[in-house]
Amino acid sequence: MRIPPLVLLNSFVVLVMLSIGLRVERGELLEALRNRRLFVRTLVANCLVVPALGFLLVSIFPLTPDVSLGILLLAAIPGTPVALQFTRMAKTRLAFAAVMIFVLSLVSIAVTPLALEVIPRTAERSERPILNLTLTILLYLAAPLFAGSWLARRLPRFVPRLVLPLELIASAVFLYLMWVTRLARREALLAIAGRGTILAMFLLLVLSMVLGWFMGGPDRESRRVLATSTGMRSVIVVLYIARYCFPKTNVYMIPIVYLTLMVPTNLLFHLTFTVWNRSRPATAGV
Repeated sequence: MRIPPLVLLNSFVVLVMLSIGLRVERGELLEALRNRRLFVRTLVANCLVVPALGFLLVSIFPLTPDVSLGILLLAAIPGTPVALQFTRMAKTRLAFAAVMIFVLSLVSIAVTPLALEVIPRTAERSERPILNLTLTILLYLAAPLFAGSWLARRLPRFVPRLVLPLELIASAVFLYLMWVTRLARREALLAIAGRGTILAMFLLLVLSMVLGWFMGGPDRESRRVLATSTGMRSVIVVLYIARYCFPKTNVYMIPIVYLTLMVPTNLLFHLTFTVWNRSRPATAGV
């Protein structure tokens, strides 16, 4: 029996956040939150600059109304647990990566109602998406992160044995998720092709990653995390909004196609970064 994609995604997020909680001490999480300058830059990039970039792109390209709406929503709403597949590779900034995804996911709760107000199209008003989004973030991101941290303090000798199996299972779940959604992603890609749609979405992705890289400060690993966290927009939230607020439209196809673009792009980015980083001295600046 085929497992629903949403169940796979939720399972992947729980496994990754649990494994991060097992490896990262509470003090490291708090320390990541205390870096106010980096957090301000992160919020400015994700909540101001990328949305402005989205408006610029939809004004330049002759897109259909549904495509324009989908791109504007992607640009406006940051944070996606899918980024954990890549940001968890930043071993020296693991706490920062976990906190960043969690914070940006929380920000998406506040940004979503605002985005629906300013988007130039009437949406069906409902409190259900925001409530469910809040519960989802608390259940699948916060709870396993703190549960892992709690287990690490209670069972310090046993916990290290769990980390590798959890990461292997999480990677397997993510790959299976990409496999079972391949046909839906291909159909969406073919359905919206034309009018520069794919180019506009790819530019949103790449330019957002470049912005995150330069906002990440002098540390290479922080830049790596922020580039992915900024470029990988909240496809799940946008898909959820499209389902409840814009039914009987093609808006739902935009986050699906964006997911198709952002996964291989970030995979290439992190592989390139790893090779480049190993070829440079550890003390070299960026």
